[in-house]
Amino acid sequence: MASPRLLILNEATNGLDFLSRESLLASIGQLAEEPDAPTILFVTHHIEEILPVFNRTLLIRRGRVFAQGNSRDMLTGENLTAFFETPVHVRWQNGGAWLSI
Repeated sequence: MASPRLLILNEATNGLDFLSRESLLASIGQLAEEPDAPTILFVTHHIEEILPVFNRTLLIRRGRVFAQGNSRDMLTGENLTAFFETPVHVRWQNGGAWLSI
């Protein structure tokens, strides 16, 4: 258990305050960059939590795969507008995507 090959984090930051969330995300990012890091499956409803180290993104809507691929290609205003069914704007900052309406 101390050295898993796969780490599944389902809504890992749910219920955390801002500072605790940022601390946990920083720890996950550091872990993911280790040479012997496990494969990390990170589930979130918050686009800004998709760290730059996560290079693949799977978008699931209504229980079905909506889109999948390189995170940079998936996290675009066009894709996410279709995904959320409402116009959104994506701004990239510090390697991460940030949404606004």
